[in-house]
Amino acid sequence: MSSVATEERSAYEKHTRSNLEPDIGAVDEHELCECGHCDRPQEYRVPWPQIGGDVAYTEYHPARYRVNHPDIWEHVRAVDGVDDPDAYAVIGSRFLPLDEVQSEISVDSEKMSRVALGVDGWAPFDSAEPDEDGGVRFVTVSRDLEPRESVTINRSSAGEFLTWYRHHEGIHALDPGARDALHGGR
Repeated sequence: MSSVATEERSAYEKHTRSNLEPDIGAVDEHELCECGHCDRPQEYRVPWPQIGGDVAYTEYHPARYRVNHPDIWEHVRAVDGVDDPDAYAVIGSRFLPLDEVQSEISVDSEKMSRVALGVDGWAPFDSAEPDEDGGVRFVTVSRDLEPRESVTINRSSAGEFLTWYRHHEGIHALDPGARDALHGGR
């Protein structure tokens, strides 16, 4: 390797290190809670879109950033003097891509069908069959399939509920069946 290439690499690493060192991990005012896994309300600093470029604040977990931007993630990991961001990516219990989420689960002996994957990595499921009053139960679960939130609504309001969920919680990916139900098979 020539000395020019070595100097350029060294300059790149110095520049990257100075830009990234304070920019990996939870934003200061949203430190991890004492239980060590409640990261839902946090934001994270991540390099975006180029290494050493601007810093973005992302509300989804760094594990998803790692999956979506593996090249940038590996560049960050390779820089000397920067804490390994993998330490932040393993916090919590979330799904990353939709195909990690089971299509059906059972919650309290009730068969539930996958609806979507939220931007927070939790997956909403709904009742496979409405109850006798026409109610559909929506349950959000984490990767360990522990129910996090639950709500029962009238079947006729399911589309409105998903629209609310999309705007307030955020949807990373809709289940193909839910997409077809909402958008007429598009």
